[in-house]
Amino acid sequence: MKVLLANPRGFCAGVDRAIEIVERALDQLGAPIYVRHEV
Repeated sequence: MKVLLANPRGFCAGVDRAIEIVERALDQLGAPIYVRHEV
């Protein structure tokens, strides 16, 4: 079986936005930050 990987690979816009929101919350509020589901 031959597997082809796209380059560059990335996340969908929703995941990118979720990560940005968590990073912004860490900057503003500090740790710990809790999320309901895995990002």
